Amino acid sequence: MTAPRLTLDITPMLDSEWTGIPVFTRRLVQALDASGRVELDFAVRLSRIPADAVREAIRLGTGTYLRGLWERTRPGDAEPIDPGVPLLYTSVKQAGGVARREASTIHDISTLVMPETHVRENIDFHLGALREQLRTDEVVFCCSDATRAALVATFPWVAPKAWLVPQYVDWPDSFELLERNLPPIALGRYAVVIGTIEPRKNLGLLLAALDNPAVARAGIHFVVIGRRGWMADEALARLSPQTQSRISFTGFVSEFVKWRLLRHAEFLVFPSIYEGFGIPALEAMSLGKPVLASMTSAFPEVIGEAGVYFDPLSVEDFAAGLKEIAEPKRLADLAPKALAQAAQFDAPRMAAPVLDWLGA
Repeated sequence: MTAPRLTLDITPMLDSEWTGIPVFTRRLVQALDASGRVELDFAVRLSRIPADAVREAIRLGTGTYLRGLWERTRPGDAEPIDPGVPLLYTSVKQAGGVARREASTIHDISTLVMPETHVRENIDFHLGALREQLRTDEVVFCCSDATRAALVATFPWVAPKAWLVPQYVDWPDSFELLERNLPPIALGRYAVVIGTIEPRKNLGLLLAALDNPAVARAGIHFVVIGRRGWMADEALARLSPQTQSRISFTGFVSEFVKWRLLRHAEFLVFPSIYEGFGIPALEAMSLGKPVLASMTSAFPEVIGEAGVYFDPLSVEDFAAGLKEIAEPKRLADLAPKALAQAAQFDAPRMAAPVLDWLGA
């Protein structure tokens, strides 16, 4: 029996620094490849791009190569996609009604859940263009049950075609070899925080909590991984020099550096008020690290019993959660639960709903 074909829009993978949606796209490509049940074509903005170029970009771990190839392609030389082949967008659509069968992916709808944290243009899109995107979709893939529920609450008519497509975590085997010749991380007991300083990520709560006596007594250093974001300067200016000594900001780091920091951390802190999925939580748990997380959005379904939860609007509740999770006995109890929870998310589970849609 001939495997069905699928055109996968991999436009997010043109980014040089892969986080979030580009990583989701890369993992979906690899999950579908590993299934052996579908023939993949690739597209960028409705034009085909060579499959070997996509897989080379995956090997390199960056979209710089792909973007350069795309930018060197003259408009007249770009080959359009085959409209007879099902088309799946790994994020929002560039246009609807291009292929006879179409699907797209919703990662979160924070623009509707938390409009105060977004610019007007993004909100207008989700109130207008998103409706048309959903209308022309045969299936809408949602990265979590929480995202699906929020989408259906806004657009109830989408419910029958809103399907779950959870992500998974994979780390290169080479990371263990790379670390062998490196010195230990000299930070003492530390926790990792992944995210930018912006309202939805709620790092302001962590910064406020640093002055809480219970947080100071925990003796945990906080390492924030990610771009500083548009509220960074204002937030950091409020910290005393003593408080600043208990928090570090790395900026963007490679996947290897992130893996290494997570591997040697005590736990992950995830204070976001809203996340569509929360892949850093899964990344931490895959390394046996529990998560101190907000009791909100997708966190309970992703983290399960491998975490300690707190009210994302309460410094006191955060401090209580930190005191609990920082206890060595509690960490030892949560570590196997973290590994078991992460094991529930794998490549076959991510590929399955797409294959079901194709009838593969």
